Amino acid sequence: MFNGIKCSYIFIFILGAFGSLVNAQQKTLSIRVQDESSLEPLVGAIVEVNDNIGLTNENGEYNISFDSFPVTIVVTYLGYDDFRNKFSKLTGNNVSIFLKPTKTILDLVTVTGSKFERNLAESTISLDIIQPQLLRSTNVAKSSDILNKVPGVQILDGQANIRGGSGYSYGAGSRVMLLVNDIPALQVDAGFPNWNDIPIESLAQIEVVKGAASTLYGSAALNGIVNFRTAYATSTPETRIMTSYTHILAPKDKDKKWWEPNSRYQVTASFLHKRKFKKWDFIGSGFFNKLESHLEHTNEIRGRVFTSVRYRWSDKLLFELAVNGNASEGSAYFLWKNSGSGAFQALPTTITNRNSNRWYFDPAITFFDKYNNKHRWVWRVNTINNRNDTNQSNKSINHYGEYQFQNHYKKWDIVTTAGAVGMHNSTDSQILGDTTFTGTSMAGYVQVEKKFFNKLSFSGGLRYEYVEQRSPSEFMGTVIPGGKASDDRWISRFGLNYALTDYTFLRTSWGQGYRFPTLTERFVTTSFGEFSIFSNPRLQPETGWSFEAAIKQAVPGFFKGYIDLAFFRSEYQNMIEFTFVPPPTLGFQPMNIGDIRISGMELSFMGQAKIGKVEINTITGYTYINPIYIDFDTREDIRNSVSTDQNVLKYRSKHQFKTDVETKYKDFALGVSFQRASHVINIDRAFEKVPPVDVDIFGIGSYRSVYNNGNFILDARLSYLFAKKFQVTVLANNILNNEYSLRPALVESPRNIGVRMELIL
Repeated sequence: MFNGIKCSYIFIFILGAFGSLVNAQQKTLSIRVQDESSLEPLVGAIVEVNDNIGLTNENGEYNISFDSFPVTIVVTYLGYDDFRNKFSKLTGNNVSIFLKPTKTILDLVTVTGSKFERNLAESTISLDIIQPQLLRSTNVAKSSDILNKVPGVQILDGQANIRGGSGYSYGAGSRVMLLVNDIPALQVDAGFPNWNDIPIESLAQIEVVKGAASTLYGSAALNGIVNFRTAYATSTPETRIMTSYTHILAPKDKDKKWWEPNSRYQVTASFLHKRKFKKWDFIGSGFFNKLESHLEHTNEIRGRVFTSVRYRWSDKLLFELAVNGNASEGSAYFLWKNSGSGAFQALPTTITNRNSNRWYFDPAITFFDKYNNKHRWVWRVNTINNRNDTNQSNKSINHYGEYQFQNHYKKWDIVTTAGAVGMHNSTDSQILGDTTFTGTSMAGYVQVEKKFFNKLSFSGGLRYEYVEQRSPSEFMGTVIPGGKASDDRWISRFGLNYALTDYTFLRTSWGQGYRFPTLTERFVTTSFGEFSIFSNPRLQPETGWSFEAAIKQAVPGFFKGYIDLAFFRSEYQNMIEFTFVPPPTLGFQPMNIGDIRISGMELSFMGQAKIGKVEINTITGYTYINPIYIDFDTREDIRNSVSTDQNVLKYRSKHQFKTDVETKYKDFALGVSFQRASHVINIDRAFEKVPPVDVDIFGIGSYRSVYNNGNFILDARLSYLFAKKFQVTVLANNILNNEYSLRPALVESPRNIGVRMELIL
């Protein structure tokens, strides 16, 4: 394991030794950057003076020398509008710059698509941004819940699906890359997102990329990216203390309520503190959750701590360290007792009791050299220990390192981002034959961004990735030569964004995707109830591409926001899907089932308005997809695996509509959320007609024949802010008390009501 880590880091640091380009200076200028309203200094703002770049110090100041006028000063700071001005002369050697906080959707800044800050409207790919206020107002208990607000995104039993690119794969092999502060955070052995690990109480924003993004982020970004970015400390110390209680009411069908006379509920509590100490930035947060679910034998107690420290050694050098720890224990089941009165109860043989702890250690260094190139080194050490009573425990440790180089060649207005990535992991898991496996991957990438005529933005990238997995030379009868499986690929992408007018942006993009099967997909051997999952060490990597053509129309004036219309198409080759294995065995096996195609369109609208003293915020979207198997007519095994004779990929809704609207008047806020998803046409046929008898043993087929209109969910919330310090929110979810299921044999929550209280200091 040590050699794998060593090789990965040597690879990274060799590239870290390179830098290049420009400059020299001689007169002194002191620039002070402040908040326009509070006049407090902004620490860590990025200041560019002609060809020089640096960070403001603990007093919000940046000192620079220059030869002669004119001098161009550019200041950027996350959460504030950019400042740019050209000075022909200055009286004195001091300049004060006052930044305005970003207040509108039109000014939102994203990092994920390019690895540097740029305006959302200029992005060459589809990208949505969620602000932390929406998490607070909807009382989100885990990060995946808020993603269901994003058009085109669906979370299916913990797995993310963007525009139909993923279905349901039993907790293994995500095609959506999960990032925390731009660093991959998927559980490496299974490719599974642990949503509860995300410190939602200290987020700055969530960025969702739709479509293949493997060029910058590698394997598992085949279908898109969800990047959770934590906040930075501000000049004014901030403390938030929150607690909430949610009470789960009886389902519409009273015969299905099994918990009388007890109650089912959820309790949460959290705190957040942010402050600056001279050269130090500090963030500390914690979260606690206790769930007694509407589902029998489904409960959980979990806690999380998060801290982030930044130290500005100088205006050119920044050190960072973030630590995130999570612990939980609870139980859950995979299949219900039956589809009638036992729909919220467990089939006893599928109950799992579990506990876990997971830690993330993330050091980072950012350095601007004398040529104004940006160098950044990031590391992550992630330890996982999941234990349960069904012989599915696993331990793993993952080491991730990345060196990133960035240069802005101003003469040609070209931004070049290049980097190297190394990762090594070791896994010991009962579902992998109780044997230790290791994996190593290395990659190098480059992306170039260029603007032409101040209207046309071009983005192009190339990545080389090498993946290797080590295992026993023989696994359950399958010979693996040398105990090694490896693959390497070149991946490319390009994108264009043209500013047709000041408020109209046309964009198109094409990108390749790539995903190497996870250890769990290749070697999983386990069971759930009557079914088993069988290993397939011979799995081949998935590849694919995504194309998009879109228009983004900004809406200025009293309603600030944008309307976005996108047409897209994706194709995957060698797609991996868990497929039923016919008798005499009874279970599923991951297989390369061939090629698929997903085409569709998405219309979304995000914006803010002010009518008199009433403020309105909304995020709304409709997504249509046509997901098909390209080989459906010629592959009998595919036709026999789906529950109908229609050529539609499993576990996809073809239509989705979502809207969330919040209005504010003085200290009152009223929010309404509505979601509509069409019926899932195909699931695994074996769930509806259990072989070898082909009988609907679990009642899944009969349930789906009755509840066949999709889901229709209405939520509402009302809040009041007392003295600008104490906010109380009352929430009602699933107001119509509709019964629905996103995946077979697991029914979602009936109507529930809650109260959330937050103290802001």
